[in-house]
Amino acid sequence: ALVLRSKTVELVYQELWGLLLGYNLVRREASQAAVEHGRMPNEISFKYACQFIASQLKVMSKAVSPGNTPKRLKSLRGDLSILFIDKRPKPNRPRAVKISKTRYPVNRKAAPLK
Repeated sequence: ALVLRSKTVELVYQELWGLLLGYNLVRREASQAAVEHGRMPNEISFKYACQFIASQLKVMSKAVSPGNTPKRLKSLRGDLSILFIDKRPKPNRPRAVKISKTRYPVNRKAAPLK
């Protein structure tokens, strides 16, 4: 859940704009990292990419030389390669709902609650 802290309409728009801008920035960097590694963009975990990029941006913001930003972004995309999701094997049994085991007798003919 996300709580907007702004009190006026204009500031709410500004806050939403910043959130959408950050979201698209993370998606763009993750997809460019995937393309550089020859993988599909949907193979990178968005959650971990977001956390990783946020921590790296904090480190980059303390750097004194803005001229090194392209090199840092290139190394950031290289470091994102650890976030690729492996293909999960298919289960050998189909999914099923397990019956709840209760100590109390269950009336199967009971009317549903209103």
